[in-house]
Amino acid sequence: MLRSIRILGWSTAIFSVIIILSDISNLLTNPMDQLNMAFQMFPQAKSSMDSMTDLFQYSRIWSVYTILYFLFVFAGSIQFIRFQASGRKMLEIACWIGLVNACIDSLLSYFLWKQMQSALSSVTGTMGIGLESLNPFGMATIILGFFLWILPTIGMIVYLRKPAIKALMK
Repeated sequence: MLRSIRILGWSTAIFSVIIILSDISNLLTNPMDQLNMAFQMFPQAKSSMDSMTDLFQYSRIWSVYTILYFLFVFAGSIQFIRFQASGRKMLEIACWIGLVNACIDSLLSYFLWKQMQSALSSVTGTMGIGLESLNPFGMATIILGFFLWILPTIGMIVYLRKPAIKALMK
């Protein structure tokens, strides 16, 4: 049991640091530069991409939220490694928030995917290229990502609620 606490705690801490660094990197880059280049190459796509540019701006807010969320997870994992009851409780709270995050992220991904599909069809339609086969792939990726997020989270909630784990925490 002690070994599983250390493995779970350290893997959660390391994963949190990776996500925090990744989102800091996202904040330091400007996705609008890439979109503006695409608009210059395909001006007909600009009208269908207006709402997508709003989603890119919201993604920056999501990155800030993600950094704060994973700082909380990191703090909880460090306390969990130290066998503190607060660490177990923080990780459980983070798991419940993570389930809500999975729903919100999947919904935003779906909206972004729908916008990309309409932009892609307006660009490829004028060039005579049909890329309809990408349509189901994007949806499958969103669904797979959703389950890859919620299944481990539910497993962690079950683990954190075990009486043996609660007994080990001071």
